[in-house]
Amino acid sequence: MSELTLFQKYQQSLQTNPVQTKAATSGILYGLQELIALTVTKTADSKGLVKALKMILYGFFVSGPLGHYMYLELEKRFQGKVGAVASIGKLLASNLIISPILNFLYLFALAGIAGANAKQALGIAQSRILGLMKISWVVFPLVQTFAFKNLPPELWLPFFNFVAFVFGTYINIKTKLANKKKEIKK
Repeated sequence: MSELTLFQKYQQSLQTNPVQTKAATSGILYGLQELIALTVTKTADSKGLVKALKMILYGFFVSGPLGHYMYLELEKRFQGKVGAVASIGKLLASNLIISPILNFLYLFALAGIAGANAKQALGIAQSRILGLMKISWVVFPLVQTFAFKNLPPELWLPFFNFVAFVFGTYINIKTKLANKKKEIKK
């Protein structure tokens, strides 16, 4: 009998421990996103490392589990339904219900991690949600269509997390470089 590949072990873990596996995946990707951005922009310091740790905790305790249950509910609602109407309904529910909730919580958490109190974090999340949703609405319908058609439901969230990781890392690097440039000008 051949040994399982790392991906096969991951899929097995998704079957036996879906919430924990998705929580760990989300936490690792959020932390890695921050660490990569710190490394690329050469801005790593103790503050950045603490932020990376907080992002890991956010992914593990909030984003991963919540995303798991939201997409599980989406799959239950559309189970057995096929065709264009079902596909459009799934995309609309994902983009008009799940994505705004997850994105809002992400913005709220980022603001809190940056030092904002709850009221400030709420205001920051409210002011930035539309911009983030516009990006999501451009990118994620294609990503979701691919996932819904080609991946089993247990791989949707890890796939979405990976795509978000790539975009998030790019935006994080861009933001850190812009902030670094502003500091140099001062």
